[in-house]
Amino acid sequence: ALNMTTYDKDKIAEAVVIYDLGNTFFTYAYEAGFEIVFERTTKVKILSTAGLPYGEVEIPYFRSDDGREKVYEIDGYTYNLDNNQAQISRLEPENVYVEKVNENWSLMKFAMPDVKVGSVIEYRYKVSSPFYFNFQDWTFQGKIPEIYSEYTVRMIPFYEYSYILQGAAKFDYYINRKDNLKKNVGLAEYVDNIFTFGMKNVPAFRDEDYITSMNDYIMKLDFQLAVVHHLNGSVENIVTTWPMLIEDLMKDNEFGLYMKSIAKNSGDILASIDLSSGNNRERAEKIFKYIKGNYNWDGRQSKKTSKTAKEFLKTKTGNAANINLFLCSMLNQAGIQASPVLLSTRDHGKIPKEYPFQQFMNYVIVLVKTDSSDIMLDATEPLSPFGMLPARCINDMGLIVSKDKTEWIALKDQVESEVSDSGFISFNETLDSATIDYNLRATGHKGLDYRSSYQDDPEEFKKGFYTNEMAVKKEISVTNEHAADLPFVHSYSATLPVETVGDKLLVNPFPGLVPVENPLKLPFRSYPVDMVYKNKHSFYTTLSIPEGYNYLDQASAVSVDNNLVNIQYRIDNKENKLVISGSYEFKKAVYMKHEYYDLKSFITKIVETFNDKIVLVKI
Repeated sequence: ALNMTTYDKDKIAEAVVIYDLGNTFFTYAYEAGFEIVFERTTKVKILSTAGLPYGEVEIPYFRSDDGREKVYEIDGYTYNLDNNQAQISRLEPENVYVEKVNENWSLMKFAMPDVKVGSVIEYRYKVSSPFYFNFQDWTFQGKIPEIYSEYTVRMIPFYEYSYILQGAAKFDYYINRKDNLKKNVGLAEYVDNIFTFGMKNVPAFRDEDYITSMNDYIMKLDFQLAVVHHLNGSVENIVTTWPMLIEDLMKDNEFGLYMKSIAKNSGDILASIDLSSGNNRERAEKIFKYIKGNYNWDGRQSKKTSKTAKEFLKTKTGNAANINLFLCSMLNQAGIQASPVLLSTRDHGKIPKEYPFQQFMNYVIVLVKTDSSDIMLDATEPLSPFGMLPARCINDMGLIVSKDKTEWIALKDQVESEVSDSGFISFNETLDSATIDYNLRATGHKGLDYRSSYQDDPEEFKKGFYTNEMAVKKEISVTNEHAADLPFVHSYSATLPVETVGDKLLVNPFPGLVPVENPLKLPFRSYPVDMVYKNKHSFYTTLSIPEGYNYLDQASAVSVDNNLVNIQYRIDNKENKLVISGSYEFKKAVYMKHEYYDLKSFITKIVETFNDKIVLVKI
C-alpha cells in the first residue's frame, strides 16, 4: 500500500479506504445491565493533497440524563516511506480532544500524525453505549472508494433488531451463524447470533449540487430496535407500525404531553393576541407572527422538545420541537385545526415509508387546515413568511401525526421564488470603465436567503454581488430586510471595467448576477436533480451607448420554452440605448435522472447566453 500512487479502479480518487472493519457486540454487568460495544478499524491510503483531510477523524457519541456513551481505546499509526524505509508515527493521547456539539452530542476528534501524500493511516477505537436503541448503523460507501468494508454484529436473544440495506440488492459477503460459546445472564443461557455483512470494491459517491443528502443514495445498513425480551419473561414490542409510533409519541413527555401542558397555559397568551376578527387563515397568521416575534429558536433540530412547557414559556427559547409543537397547541386552542408533521430534513435523508423507524425523522412542523387550504408552517425562522417552509424542510414526504389514520403529505409550498434585477449602465468619459446602478428584488425562498445572509453579515452579503473587477461606488439601500412578507430589495452602484479590443468596447450587462459555469458536470446522473423549489431569475438592463459608437448586432434573440425550463433573452436597440432583457425559469423543483442530459444542456445555454458581453463598435 505504501508504494501505491493511484487506485487502479478510480484514477482520480484523492484517497482510498483499504479496509473498514466494524464489530458490534453486547456485554453484561450485574448492576449496569447490557451495554453495546462498537469497535472499528480503518486503514486509508492518501493519494493526493485533496485526500489529506481523511487523516482527521471525528467520532460522535451521545449522553443524556439516563446515561452516556464512552469512546475509548483510541489507537492510530501513520506509515510513510523515507528512502524506501517504512517510518511509523503513533497517535499520541494528547492529540485527542473533545468538542461539544450540543447538550446531548459530542465529538471525539483527532488528527493522525505526519500525514502527507503517500501516507497510509490506520486507526481503531471503541464506543460503549448503555442505550440499546442506539445500535450502530454502518456505511459501506463514502466520498472515496473502499476496497473492502465489513460489519459484524453479534445479536443476543434479549434484543431484536430490524435492518435495512440501502443502495445495493445484496451483499458481496454475508454469513449468519450461531456462536459456539454459551453465555449466562442470571438463570438464562444463550448464544450470540452472529451476522457478517461485507462489500468489496465500493465506488466513491461523488455528489454534485442539487441533491438532498448523500444518505439517500449511499450503500448503508440501518438498524432499529424491534422487540425487547426482558429477563423476567415479559416481551416489549418497540414501534412496529406508524400508528404505534404516533401513539407512543402522543404519550411522550417531549411531544404529545408537552402540547397538553402548553394548552393549559394558552389562555393568557391567546388573550394577548387580537383574534376577534378574520377567518381561520388570518387568525392562524396572527398566532404564527406572534410566536415568531416573541419566542426564539436555539438552532437545534429535533422532533422532541429539549425543555418542559414551563421552562420554554419562561425562557422563550427552545429547539424546533419546542417552537412548533407550541404553535400547534396554540392553534388548536384557538379553534383552528392543526396537526404536527414529522419529517426528515434535507441533510438527514428521506424517510423510507415502508419502515417505521423513529431514527429516520429528526424534525417537526405544523399542518394547519384553514377555510380554503392546508398550509404547512415552521415558526423557527423569524424572517420566513406565513405558508413558506424553510428549504431544509422541503424533503419528500412528512408523516401527519393523527390518531385516526396514517397519512403522508408532500413537503412543498406554493410560494413563488423569484429574483428580478434591473439596472442602468453608463460609460465614463475615457471609456475604460462604466458605472452600473442596479436594483435587485427577491421573493419567496430567494428573498429569505438574501434576507438571512444580510442579517448574518451585511458586509459579506454586499461583497457577494461584486465580481473581482468591480469597484463599489456606494451602497444605495437595503429595504424590507426585516419584513418577511415583502420582497427583499437591494440597490447598489459600482464601477464596472470595460474591455477594449481594437475599436470595440465589450461590457458585461449582468455582472455578478448569473452563474459563470454549469454546476452539473458529470456526463450522466443516477439520482434526481433536486433544486428544492421552483425558481425564476429575470433581468432588465439599459445600457447607454457612448457617442461615436454603435451596437454590433452579434446576438439573436433566444427563446426556449418547454416542460423543463423557460429561457428568454433579447436585445432592443432604442436610439442611443440598448435594452437587454431576459429571464430563465426552472419549472420543476425536482428533475428526474432521465431529464439530466437535457437540463444540463439548458443550464449551459443559460450560462453562455447571460454571460455574453455586449460589443459596441467605433463608428
